[in-house]
Amino acid sequence: MALDVLAIATILLAPVFAEFAKIRAKAARAFSMIAASGVLFLLAMGFSIFGDVASAVAVYGALLFDIIGFIFLLVGAVWAALTLMQK
Repeated sequence: MALDVLAIATILLAPVFAEFAKIRAKAARAFSMIAASGVLFLLAMGFSIFGDVASAVAVYGALLFDIIGFIFLLVGAVWAALTLMQK
């Protein structure tokens, strides 16, 4: 659980560090997708904590938002890398 929180914090801080490095403006949408994936991972963690009350909904909700968050993270990271290599 603590490692999950650390990973989510790292994903949420990636756009902040990109802003400090003055590279966020070059790939703003890509870093927005990375930040959105962090929010989706937080939502998935919320579903997993909620799992005691309604276990069936919580399992599928956590799985759904984990998959969507991973897709956002993958697309955002590849998009940022390609955009920053082109300029």
